[in-house]
Amino acid sequence: MRKKTSFASLKSLASLGLVHLSLVSLGCAELPSAAGPAQVSRASIARTSRSAAPVEKAEAKAPERKVGDFRVHMISGSFRKHPALLTERVTAHENGLWTIEYTVEDTTGSRGLRTLVDENGDVKRVIRLIDGVEKAGTMKDYEALMASISVTPDANDGLTASTQGTCTVGPSELDCETKSYKIWLGDKEASMGITASAALPGQDLSGEITAADGSLVFRSELLEQGNEADSKDASVSLLGGD
Repeated sequence: MRKKTSFASLKSLASLGLVHLSLVSLGCAELPSAAGPAQVSRASIARTSRSAAPVEKAEAKAPERKVGDFRVHMISGSFRKHPALLTERVTAHENGLWTIEYTVEDTTGSRGLRTLVDENGDVKRVIRLIDGVEKAGTMKDYEALMASISVTPDANDGLTASTQGTCTVGPSELDCETKSYKIWLGDKEASMGITASAALPGQDLSGEITAADGSLVFRSELLEQGNEADSKDASVSLLGGD
């Protein structure tokens, strides 16, 4: 059995290239259903190909990170029982290390981690957040959290299509591109799509993996992003409450 890792590479998620924007809601139109993970690393596209055709390599540079930056992703698909919200926040920068917090929340509850990440995106320390209390964590805790919101292709046969469309970010309409890839999940063929815009470099707006029968395996959508200094209410919840 192949060991599963994060669909978005663990290092990529840790290095979080968040863009300093005021809180926005994101929607896409005129794009194919095969759209890629919101925080997928383009390095993950360059996985081993089953064919001799070259696979696109990652050269995207993450946007500048700032304290207060946050992102909210909706994660869904058959790979997990319940849809979830992944919230990523940059809370501090001291002694060359960024403090980045992750919260995964669904209708059953929430899980959280705080990580200390160096300038290269390498995780140096993991802290579990349990009911607001900090407890020592390990890389296994980090990997388990990421695995709960991600799916990894076992192989990538390369680009199959590229479609232009329009995405709406707040009041602005952006030119977007969706790239589709033929991938494999174990011995099963599937398709993966990634949607991005040159207006928001270094990040992906949405992502999707669908099985050969058309069923949805994985979807990630960027719902909100910004900096807490620019937003009065930067919270989103599936749990409800007053």
